[in-house]
Amino acid sequence: MFLSVYQDILSILFPKYCIGCQQICSSKENFLCPSCRHELRETSFHLQPDNPMKEKFWGRIPIEQAMALLYYQKGGVTQKLIHALKYQGQEQIGKWLGEWYAQRLLASNSLQTVEVVIPVPLHPKKMKKRGYNQVTLFGKAIAQALQVPFLEDVLLKQTYTSSQTKKHWLERQESHSEQLFLAKIAPIQNKHILLVDDIVTTGATLTRCASLIIENASASVSLACMAYSLNE
Repeated sequence: MFLSVYQDILSILFPKYCIGCQQICSSKENFLCPSCRHELRETSFHLQPDNPMKEKFWGRIPIEQAMALLYYQKGGVTQKLIHALKYQGQEQIGKWLGEWYAQRLLASNSLQTVEVVIPVPLHPKKMKKRGYNQVTLFGKAIAQALQVPFLEDVLLKQTYTSSQTKKHWLERQESHSEQLFLAKIAPIQNKHILLVDDIVTTGATLTRCASLIIENASASVSLACMAYSLNE
C-alpha cells in the first residue's frame, strides 16, 4: 500500500512521458502509453522458418534462423522507441524488449539449440560517447532466458564509423569502413551462436558478423533483432 502511494507521488512530482506521443504515462507503464504500445506490430518471425528476414540472407550466408520482435517503419512508434534507446540514454528499453522477446521465444521453443549469445559490437569511441551498447541488455535478457552465456568480448569492431542512418542502402551495403574481428574463437568453436542486433535493414552488418563467426569458428549462426525495417 505504502509503495503504491509512494509511486503515485513520484509520478506527480516527476511524471514519465510516453516516448510515442509525449503524453504523461501512469507509474505502472514502461516507456509507452497503452495506445502507443498497441501500435507496436510484432513480426512473429520466430514462428515462420522461412520469413522475409531470413530471405535477406539467402545466397549470402547460411543462417539457421532469423527473427525480429517488431516491425520498424519510419515515423512509427518502434522507431521512436529505438531512437530513445540509442540516443536518449534510455538503456532499459533494451532490457524491456529483450524480456518481452524472450517470453515469445521460450513459449515457442525457438532457439532451444543456441549455446552462446553475442551482440553486434559497438566501436569503443561510440561506446564512450553513448555509455553503453544498445544491444547489450536485449541480448543479456535473451541469454538469461535461454540459460546460455552472453559474450561481449568475442566479436569486436576496430574502426570508428559515422552514422549509417542517412546513407542510401547501397552505400551501406558497399561500405568497407566497419572492420570487424574475432578476439576469441575458443568460446564459440563449433557452437550454435545467436547474434543479436537492434534493427535489420539490408542485413550487411549481420552478414559480415555471421561470416566471421562461421568461417573462423566453424560455428552455426542464428539472428535475433529488436526490429525488422520495412524501409530500405
